[in-house]
Amino acid sequence: SASFAGELVRRLNAANPPGEVALLLERKPTPEARAHLAKDLLADRRIAARVIHGLALVETNANAQLIPFLQVWDSESHRWDTISTDTGAETWPEDMFLWSISQKPILEVENNPRAHVEFAVQRTIDDALAVAKGRLEAKDRNLVAYSLLNLPLQTQDVYRVLLMMPIGAFLLLILRNIVGIKTFGTFMPVLVALAFRETQLLAGVTLFVTVVGLGLLVRFYLEKLRLLLVPRLTAVLILVVFLMALVSVVSNRLGIEQGLSIALFPIVIMTMTIERMSVAWEERGAAFAMSEGIGTLIVAVLAFLVMNIRWLAHLIFVFPELLLVLFALTLLIGRYSGYRISELFRFRALAEDPITPAPVAAAPRVAD
Repeated sequence: SASFAGELVRRLNAANPPGEVALLLERKPTPEARAHLAKDLLADRRIAARVIHGLALVETNANAQLIPFLQVWDSESHRWDTISTDTGAETWPEDMFLWSISQKPILEVENNPRAHVEFAVQRTIDDALAVAKGRLEAKDRNLVAYSLLNLPLQTQDVYRVLLMMPIGAFLLLILRNIVGIKTFGTFMPVLVALAFRETQLLAGVTLFVTVVGLGLLVRFYLEKLRLLLVPRLTAVLILVVFLMALVSVVSNRLGIEQGLSIALFPIVIMTMTIERMSVAWEERGAAFAMSEGIGTLIVAVLAFLVMNIRWLAHLIFVFPELLLVLFALTLLIGRYSGYRISELFRFRALAEDPITPAPVAAAPRVAD
């Protein structure tokens, strides 16, 4: 029965189903409807089946959906065999949480068409959070009531990202003021690093270089029209949006899912990057513009790696007062006005071959 059910699911999910299958699927567009259709077809063959629902336990998902599975009763082994409604394989993923085996709807409400159910999934470390809450309650119960730990899960997800932005900005401060890496814009690398969180690193770097490279070609052509600043920026912004849409369409056509996430890049920041890089190219040469562009990309990659350290993100979220330490270090570094590390390598020739001052000539004697 399990093999028969798996073959039935594969036929229902076929890209080009036969005519009779297409007729049955005409009013069954969703996975949920197809799962119930498979259950009804199995019941017609006197095979006991039911539809169950699971919830994928991912790292974080603010809008999680219940996933339907088909279960078929095996009379020989006296157990239910679970069939995936996507592949037809007999499987139950390890990260899947069984939510319901009931055949009734999750929510039944009369005279309220706007009623709906939403699921949010967030990975937490219960022991660490329990310790943190216990310490706060020992001091003052209001500290727990007015803490980030009591916010809704969707809001907690937002603050888990926002609280890591100062970490990326502090890393940018060190790389600019201490190391001496030059970048376009002040916080542009941090914003690009946030976009890398959704696109993943390799795909994000590829998409960023592609859009900026194509934008530079268009920007050099616009230079011949001698436009004013605001019209030129508006034209570049329009073309950046068009290029991002074009990359998404081509990626979707080629089956590259990572290309669809290019819409998460900060459009205005990329527009200003193209503008500043083209101006630097014209005023100070291609080498200077490329060095700043590479520096921007290096800082964005390093910020992405640091901002995705799990234990650091957990500490900052549970103990946001740690940002005050970061604030103090920022003020301390802000007072530093000495040489940067890159400048020490730049001027090392002066230390190896110091300039000997010329001897001072003796003043002529005045005759008596």
